[in-house]
Amino acid sequence: MRPSVSFKEQRRFQEFARGLVRLPAEGEDPLAHLLPEARWEELCRQEPEVDTWLMALSQATGVYFFPSREWVPLFLRYLKGLKVRRLMEAGAGRGYLTAALAPLAEAAGLTFKAIDRGEGEFQAGLPRHPKVEVGDVFTAIYDLRPEVVLYAWPPPGQSVAKIFRAPLVRYLILVGETEGGATGARQDWETLPHKVSPVLSRYGRGRTGPQRSRVTVFWGGGGG
Repeated sequence: MRPSVSFKEQRRFQEFARGLVRLPAEGEDPLAHLLPEARWEELCRQEPEVDTWLMALSQATGVYFFPSREWVPLFLRYLKGLKVRRLMEAGAGRGYLTAALAPLAEAAGLTFKAIDRGEGEFQAGLPRHPKVEVGDVFTAIYDLRPEVVLYAWPPPGQSVAKIFRAPLVRYLILVGETEGGATGARQDWETLPHKVSPVLSRYGRGRTGPQRSRVTVFWGGGGG
């Protein structure tokens, strides 16, 4: 979206964006609302300024991470390899990822909770998925005692170290830009053990463009 477009064009794009990036209908398959990777690739190829287009898509929908349909099963297979049983999604926002992750995580035998403070920059009255609980992440951590915390796009400058060091947290999986960038705090990459996961970085793109979005796994926090 160019800043010079007309109001009518902006409204048309907003309607398109909110139809493309939506929450599932009641009774719909947990993955049906997520676009397959082939469709994301097709859409991105059509845009001469794909980073600008993804930012506009994010601003219209309040979604910062756009996982493909293939990402959620891949992520759950990754967690199975880690042999964990309790997963928390922090900063779940409207629940675009939660809507697919919650039922499939529970079907895989994981105890799952999604939490969000409800204080993000996006406040446009769009619906929130019922699996997203509004509350404090640290209260939720001490209640669920997750072994893995998934956090997609923490605010820039916000350290995840306190979450990482919470009791029993073995892994913190952060989706967003590396080294601080537009997500998190640079000191986390400088002081906490981590690695970028090429496997989990597949089948997803962020609001600042596909080339900047990565999945970083921090390990050895409160779980030792």
